[in-house]
Amino acid sequence: MEGSLASRVRDAALLEGDFVLSSGRRSRFYVDKYLFSTEPGLLRDLARGLARKLPEGTAKLAGVELGAVPLAAATALETGLPYVIVRKEAKGHGANAGRAVEGRLEAGEGVVLVEDVVTTGRRSSGPRRSWRARGSR
Repeated sequence: MEGSLASRVRDAALLEGDFVLSSGRRSRFYVDKYLFSTEPGLLRDLARGLARKLPEGTAKLAGVELGAVPLAAATALETGLPYVIVRKEAKGHGANAGRAVEGRLEAGEGVVLVEDVVTTGRRSSGPRRSWRARGSR
């Protein structure tokens, strides 16, 4: 991430205190993703930065509910690429019952998972396994 953009994210969203992370670990620092993803100018600039980092062959973006969806949507607007929303659990009702991905995901598509904040990478492994099983990469 570019120096000034990283500074802006830090200034907007880095909290100090005693926090329990989703991994169960304790930390003196916490990045509150909602404090940067709800600021339109910062979200736009993050999307531009992410767009420049996308690998060749990216056909689709994906954001894990709830925190990564604004980043995925903003990056989709910046690039013109479509995106999907990845649910933490498969939906239990409606037309998409049993599915953990909202939107169209085709076999063979190059998908880039956009994350909001990563500590261990544990949450990213589930969607990747699901896409590979469906033929996406």
